[in-house]
Amino acid sequence: MIFLKNHPKALPFLFLTEMWERFGFYVVQGMLVLYMAKEFHFSDDASYTIMGVFSALAYIAPFVGGFLADRVLGAKTAIVWGGIFLSAGYAMLAFPWPSGFYLSLATIIIGNGLLKPNISSLLGSLYEQDDPRRESGFTIFYIGINLGILLAGLSSGYIKDHLGWHAGFALASMGLLIGLMIFRTGLKQLEQLKHNPLNNSPNISKWAKTGIIACCLAAIYLVSKLLQNSLLATWLLPSAGIVLLVFLLVVTYKQKQPFRSRMLSLNALILSSIIFWMIYLQLFFSANLFIERLVNKDFFGFHIPTTVFYALEAVFIILLGPIFAWTWQSLSHSSRNPSAFLKFILAIACVGMAFLILAVSTHFTNADHLVNPLWIVLSYCLITIGELFLSPIGLSAVTTLAPRELMGMMMGIWFVALGFGGQFAGWLAKLASIPANVTSLVGQLDIYKVAFLNYALIAFSVSFILFMIQLVMKKFLPKDGSRKMV
Repeated sequence: MIFLKNHPKALPFLFLTEMWERFGFYVVQGMLVLYMAKEFHFSDDASYTIMGVFSALAYIAPFVGGFLADRVLGAKTAIVWGGIFLSAGYAMLAFPWPSGFYLSLATIIIGNGLLKPNISSLLGSLYEQDDPRRESGFTIFYIGINLGILLAGLSSGYIKDHLGWHAGFALASMGLLIGLMIFRTGLKQLEQLKHNPLNNSPNISKWAKTGIIACCLAAIYLVSKLLQNSLLATWLLPSAGIVLLVFLLVVTYKQKQPFRSRMLSLNALILSSIIFWMIYLQLFFSANLFIERLVNKDFFGFHIPTTVFYALEAVFIILLGPIFAWTWQSLSHSSRNPSAFLKFILAIACVGMAFLILAVSTHFTNADHLVNPLWIVLSYCLITIGELFLSPIGLSAVTTLAPRELMGMMMGIWFVALGFGGQFAGWLAKLASIPANVTSLVGQLDIYKVAFLNYALIAFSVSFILFMIQLVMKKFLPKDGSRKMV
């Protein structure tokens, strides 16, 4: 791959590890709402609630996982343990035992918490602070993420249709095992570096490791109970968010300059990302069921499974990602690279445009009241552009603005924001819930149209507010690395 030529030799191994990890996760995420609605016959509201809590906890857990890696386990151990838990969780879903459904989801949440923040932090540690290759490297890494999503979308639906739901979940477990083997191979490349980032890993005794594993198992049990109590989760998670925000502000103001200003900029980026994820994640919430129910999935005699459509977004990432990576690197060399804050504003506006297009599509249906799939292609292309404006840039911003001793924790908080985006996505998706008494396709189209218009309105309003905030921040932030981010 030509884009890997001037990057650290460990990057391809992290690229492939993350590719297989995301493959497994998106096999599950792409099928989960459909699985609950069709296999368990949950209502739309119930499915969205469980999916929202699962998404929230899956991305809040990296906050704890990042902290454990920084202070106790080290990145290598956290990544390996996380992969084992993820593979086990997917394997548990593959068995037809309804009573273990929530236990399986809880195991996946704990595994994601250990693995997800630490592989990104490990990548960031391969670059110097002001390395112009950094954003390009994270964009390449992001292509690996989306290659895994593409493989998941293309394979899981067909496997589910021909072999059943549980074969798809077994496939996810196998993907994680492949990712772990690649990571173990890639450790040799890290060991050859003069400044091996794993050399700073904390030393921990076997007894301490045993104690942490016991805590992880206890956490799996508690999280499984939380997933079953939607009312508790509805109140507990926002309350935890407020506590975390206060904690983050305290940590920020304890920093000395210039890190205090940099952390303030980073906090603003993280908070604004929540709105993006809230709307983006409708791909796996309301848009997923919209496609299942109201999109024409027959193409030249072939039936396209619903999961294939979310793979479109990964296709666009793979096609457009190298262009974006080259663009950011070229603009950095000429000092014309737009600020991270401006990219975030454009990202939120893009997802607004995407759902505006989906709302318009409900007016152009065939004789069977089904939407042409080309509308989905156009919408998902815009969502992809928005994602490229925000997600790899956000990962890069964390490793640039956070003090090195807080990098793992702040990477965890970045994913916590994604988690709260998932929680709010579950709430927002209820605008598109189809009541049991609405059985006509025309009635369902009207509900989705109004919901998608509301998503677009929220996105455009937030983009405008953030633009005004950006103008204010430019006046008050000092002229250092933090100001460049806005």
